[in-house]
Amino acid sequence: MDIGTHLNYRLLHNFVQVAQSSTFRDASGKIHRSTSVVSAQIKQLEQQIGAKLFHRTTRSVALTPEGELLLQAVRNGFREIESGLRQLQETLDLRIGRITVASSPIMAATLLPPLLAEFESHHPSIRILVRELTPSEIANSIKNGEADFGIGPRPEDKDLSFQPLLQEEVMALVPKKFKSGAAETISLRELSRIPTLQLSQATALRSILQKAADQHGIELIPKYESTQAQTLIAMADEELGAAILPASIMPARPDKRVQALRIVQPTLKPPIGLIQSPLRALSPAAARLAALSLKKFDAKSLRPALNRSQ
Repeated sequence: MDIGTHLNYRLLHNFVQVAQSSTFRDASGKIHRSTSVVSAQIKQLEQQIGAKLFHRTTRSVALTPEGELLLQAVRNGFREIESGLRQLQETLDLRIGRITVASSPIMAATLLPPLLAEFESHHPSIRILVRELTPSEIANSIKNGEADFGIGPRPEDKDLSFQPLLQEEVMALVPKKFKSGAAETISLRELSRIPTLQLSQATALRSILQKAADQHGIELIPKYESTQAQTLIAMADEELGAAILPASIMPARPDKRVQALRIVQPTLKPPIGLIQSPLRALSPAAARLAALSLKKFDAKSLRPALNRSQ
């Protein structure tokens, strides 16, 4: 007779609980069944097996040699089942999974679109939610489990890991009336002498600018602030001041009244990277997207990485 065809998962699960406990009472508390029900289930299992599985006393239970053999077999079987279920879940996640990415707004507008387009070509059924957040919000969303991972500047939170993807140079979109003649660069000190247009204080770029200004004894107070880079670009086009922004967001064809200049003395190239929580494993789908981002970009500059052949 094939014993395995007559056994059910619940009986075997309860058998393991009893084997790991010192009494039926302890086991019944773990599986939320009465002691008499658990005892009856073990007797039913013994009848189906055709062997005694426990030595019983009034105070304790102990496995018989046959019980030891069954316990090892059941544990091995449960591990196989769990492994198969994990593989099944991973397959389903890669077909119909969902990923949430926390990103700085500028990276969401520049780095993510080509990355997501390539990912979608291989995994069209996976839903992806992109949350555009400030650096502190990115860190909190990852730690709280609201986002699978983040893409943005290096976090101040030391509990999060950071893998560099690229270095994003900071530039200035300067109206020609403030700096006439052909030029390719402008120093931070020169910028401090003209009206500047800067992103809001909650952004990483604002913090980077402030630290650089403090280190060089420069006062860099914005005339206008905005949370949107495009707003600053429009203001610069109207000659309200010099917009200080990452290179990736600079217009390919600036308005004739402005010029895009590299900032020097000091040159600012803050790293942008993949942010994760070491305490939380990524889902198979999120792990694929994270791996693709590490493969597609490097720690040089944004545009060469985006132009890299597939």
